[in-house]
Amino acid sequence: MRVPYSWLMEYLETATPADELAEILTMGGLEVEEVEEWTSADGKARDTILITSVTSNRGDLLSMVGVARHTAALLRCNLKLPELRIEETDSPNVAGSDLTQGDTRITIDDLPGCPRYSALRLVGVQIRPSPDWMRHRLEAAGVRPLGNVIDATNYVLLELGQPLHAFDHRLLVRGHIIVRRAEDGEKLVTIDGNTRELSENDLVIADEKGAIALAGVMGGTETEMGERTTDVLLESAHFNPTMIRRTAQRHVMSTEASYRFERFVDPNLTLPALARAAQLIRQTAGGEVAGPAIDVRAEDFAREPITLRPARTNWVLGTKLQTPEQVELLKRLGFGVETDTAAAEGAARGLPDRDWLRPYPNELQALERMTVAVPTRRPDIEREIDLIEEIAIIYGYNNMPTTLPGAIASAGVRTREQKLESRVSEVMRGAGICENVSYSMMGGCDLDFLCLVPEAPEREALCLRDPAAENQELMRTTLLPGLLVAAQHNVRRRVDTVALFEIGRVFLGRGEGVLPEERQKLAAICMGSSRVSTWNLPNEYQEMDFYWLKGVIEQLCGRLNVTGLTFERADRSSLHPGRSATVIVDGEQIGHLGEISREVQRAYDLPSPAVLLEIDLDTLIAKADLLAQYAPQPRFPAVNRDLALVVDQDEAHSGTHLIEAAERSGGELLESVSIFDVYADPERLGAGRKSVAMRLVFRDPDRTLTDEEVDEAMRGIIQHMERKLRAEARTW
Repeated sequence: MRVPYSWLMEYLETATPADELAEILTMGGLEVEEVEEWTSADGKARDTILITSVTSNRGDLLSMVGVARHTAALLRCNLKLPELRIEETDSPNVAGSDLTQGDTRITIDDLPGCPRYSALRLVGVQIRPSPDWMRHRLEAAGVRPLGNVIDATNYVLLELGQPLHAFDHRLLVRGHIIVRRAEDGEKLVTIDGNTRELSENDLVIADEKGAIALAGVMGGTETEMGERTTDVLLESAHFNPTMIRRTAQRHVMSTEASYRFERFVDPNLTLPALARAAQLIRQTAGGEVAGPAIDVRAEDFAREPITLRPARTNWVLGTKLQTPEQVELLKRLGFGVETDTAAAEGAARGLPDRDWLRPYPNELQALERMTVAVPTRRPDIEREIDLIEEIAIIYGYNNMPTTLPGAIASAGVRTREQKLESRVSEVMRGAGICENVSYSMMGGCDLDFLCLVPEAPEREALCLRDPAAENQELMRTTLLPGLLVAAQHNVRRRVDTVALFEIGRVFLGRGEGVLPEERQKLAAICMGSSRVSTWNLPNEYQEMDFYWLKGVIEQLCGRLNVTGLTFERADRSSLHPGRSATVIVDGEQIGHLGEISREVQRAYDLPSPAVLLEIDLDTLIAKADLLAQYAPQPRFPAVNRDLALVVDQDEAHSGTHLIEAAERSGGELLESVSIFDVYADPERLGAGRKSVAMRLVFRDPDRTLTDEEVDEAMRGIIQHMERKLRAEARTW
């Protein structure tokens, strides 16, 4: 918000320079981003502008009076507010939802969307340019002057924070204002010249003919004032903040009015704003107020008081503020404070020095109490801790003593899951893979780029009602799109070697109306060279391919003390059919590994195939162990035997199945089995056949094995292979 310094000073009894004031406001919770010098377009006025940044919960600071009130509390100076009362608003005609006054009628059909609608009629006004002082102030605040009546409403918006709208009363059908929901497909031409197509979720101001304004956002051309306007109906209303925000987002329009209504406008400000606007209009446009104000409201807006314990304030802030000091700080903010006899007695006693850094005894907490009435302009104040924060802001964080925290009962430690997750990151970084962080949202196009089939579980995604950005309408069900986009980003900047991993949550849909299941996953993408220097190495020792990433998984499971890791051929549409595998631990599928398909490679414009990994980290960690199991070194030597088998080239004779068959038939003496060579030659072995060379290690922990015992175990393995797998033994 642009705050003209001279305008602000009219409300304050102080001569604090602008630069010093900017620092005070920033330290007091209202950040001043910039201080600039301003000159009017006609060169007649100069001023210093404080450009403030207001947080979304402090809508009360989006006005000159709001900033002045906050400044006065910080500077401990008197506040001079404009007169906000006239006879017509002091005694308005009040009704619950429908009220007729003369030839003006106000009807609220949607009280949840508009719980209060106040109006005031002025007749005999003359539309003409505003005086210089008003035009200069509006220009300094960043608002273009448009004419005396409209300028008066904008002036009140900037001064008090209450948006107003002025209708030409002659153009209202039978003088009837109706606040209602729009009809689907209903059209409205707003004063910016655009035709808006409305929906039933939009709140509109209408007459008996149709919509004449988009409530809380922008007026329409049907009842817009012109040079011949003499009869004005001023609107001052309170609208539902959520509804206004959604309407503004839906129509991609943000106005000074919607910006304030979204952040909550004081519902008790409607009549004072009308009084102030009437004063300015009579001053700049002439005319008279016709009859009392109309005030249609669903309720009397009031707030329940909040109880504050002064001892609790000091315990939280580490201060020694006495109760009267805290009362004075809250009153400077305009809060009403009441203390009872017990509270006064406790304040007179003071707070024991020995207790000021730790929780106070129950009897002291029960003794000291104050009841705080919070104005309706401060919806952000809901609990005792909010009041304590206000005291801290006004007292000044720089004035608080530096203290050490009290005794800590126990040291904080990481959980088992956190420790294991840290190991996962260590292994991935140790392999030369950098950590990536991406958004938790994705677009439907990301799933299409992955070439996922329609029935893929990743397509059961939670759709966001109000996406933060384009192509981020879904909560992610996989981490792969974020990694692929990161790889694409690197490639476009001539970085051909990419190795990234990410640990993050995915959100798996569980049906309409049910919150998604959140799962922690680990994903990685690798492409390019695995070495820094490759000038003297053949290609097979350079690339981060399927087997390279498979080795990383094996290393990871070893670090987590996970046993039972196996791989099976996978069939996924996003991965190469012959270069992908399912990752299995103890018979349970936990993820997939493989080279991306050509379609995915083209979708992300990658120059070379990349290998991907995605596993369910929650499941892997559940099977992990923090402590490794160690066994003593064997005292007796092992016997190694090599076995070459000719088998069919199909899934039933994969390396995993052959190792499992050897382990089942090898007996207790077989210690380990590994494959060290695969050979295929259609001329020598026959079409569709391959030779697999295996190394078998035999050992007995209590004695040295004899050749006869090992030969017998080998014969058992070969017979099993020949009978069950139709294998042919070449050598052993």
